[in-house]
Amino acid sequence: MKNKPVLNTVFEAAFRLIDHALNDNEYLQPQKLHRLLYLAQAYYGANYHGRMLMPALFVAEEFGPVEPNLYAVMEECRPDVRLKPVDPKTAHFIESIWAQFGHHTVEHLSMTVRNHPPYTNAYKQGIGTIIPYQDLVDFYTSVRKTATTPEAKDVVRPRVMQSHKGKPVATTDWMPRRIK
Repeated sequence: MKNKPVLNTVFEAAFRLIDHALNDNEYLQPQKLHRLLYLAQAYYGANYHGRMLMPALFVAEEFGPVEPNLYAVMEECRPDVRLKPVDPKTAHFIESIWAQFGHHTVEHLSMTVRNHPPYTNAYKQGIGTIIPYQDLVDFYTSVRKTATTPEAKDVVRPRVMQSHKGKPVATTDWMPRRIK
């Protein structure tokens, strides 16, 4: 089913990104977390024919897109939420988002996404306007590489596996082309 998210909650992606930051000895600022989740949702949809990574919606706020439920719950501290295991492909995707965007500052990420049409169109309608998921998928599917925005296919890093002879081989998921 196309509309069934891969993860059960937004917390599953958020806590994994926070853990990646901690492993790199970095404090993940809340605004940066929201930008990374926004990009993860957008690029997942762009890479996997519109499938949702997590059941999350983003609203246009002054400084950039925010997931309001996560913001409300994590405003004071990290809540005690039991994470369910995720499949290796999804975990690899979240790792790829961290590898692609985690080294950027919150200012850089905010400036980048604030210049993208899904955010700007929602922001023009007023602060707190929901950014339509389909707008995210359409834009990030069609984006061509720029200095600040990679193409969807370049976000997911190849996985390293072993060939039948034991040699390391870089692999990516086979995705049939989309028929229009």
